[in-house]
Amino acid sequence: MSRERGATLLSVLLMIALMSAAALAATDALARSVSVSRTSGYRADGFWAARGALAAGEQVVNEVLAQVQGSLTADSSVLMEPMTFPYERASITISLKDASNCFNLNSIQGDEGEASNANAPLRNLRTLYEEAGFYGNEARQLSESLADWIDADTSTRPSGAEDPIYRSRAIPHRTAGQKLLSVGEVRAVEGYTSEVMARLDGLVCIRRPEDETRLNINTLTLPQAPLLSALFSYELSVTDAERIISSRPEGGWVSVEEFLSLPDILKIAPEMRSDNVLSTTANHIEADILISSAAGSMRMVALYGRVADGSFVLKGSHRRSS
Repeated sequence: MSRERGATLLSVLLMIALMSAAALAATDALARSVSVSRTSGYRADGFWAARGALAAGEQVVNEVLAQVQGSLTADSSVLMEPMTFPYERASITISLKDASNCFNLNSIQGDEGEASNANAPLRNLRTLYEEAGFYGNEARQLSESLADWIDADTSTRPSGAEDPIYRSRAIPHRTAGQKLLSVGEVRAVEGYTSEVMARLDGLVCIRRPEDETRLNINTLTLPQAPLLSALFSYELSVTDAERIISSRPEGGWVSVEEFLSLPDILKIAPEMRSDNVLSTTANHIEADILISSAAGSMRMVALYGRVADGSFVLKGSHRRSS
């Protein structure tokens, strides 16, 4: 009898253990399901928040620029004060920056560097590098290596770099043979080290090859003085450009004509200037967008460009890690 009772008790204990294990497994599966569902919900919220933030950014840019007729100055409040907007289960903070003042690296696409063309983009790029402190052969090597990276042929410029250079690397590859997609891509080009890229920060950018550069003279900063020398006139030294920027009147110049009447500009022959690259309005606006929610935060950078009717539309965006 005692043996039967012992066997019965053992069976009961075994059943309890099995039921407990099944219950724990079910609880774990339910917890995982809830976690996956919550994560999916956060991802969905993040996706729609990002879409909403980009649309909100476009609306904000157009409303803000409409208030000032597109004219921005270095001391414009819209460039200094972040704007925060409530969003369903999140908040969106947008900070704006005039992104007009930079050299479009894609503008050199198709430029074979003929010496007869005094305003050739490739020559302008080499001048920018020289004015930024890359003298002589280094400036030529950097500009021609970038041109070789972009062009579709395999002919190496005198100071450039084509496929054979890249095939000899630890991880062999070829030149892109097409327009640049981001500034980060430039790091793959021969000579463009981290130090070089740091020195070019704020001077170069990526736009469509056909996009014309218009420097907003009222938001140019001192580190951007080389842009005036490279794009406006080779006759204007960086020292003179820095002095002009430093002496900019409060509220900026009323017009390009007022800028052109400055003594340092009048001494430059008209045929040695490119007045058409100057403007008192913004052509590109960069928006730093921070989305904060219960799931954490996400930072994005969006670029808005002016189109034919004067409005700004989204040109591109990417996530920023920090």
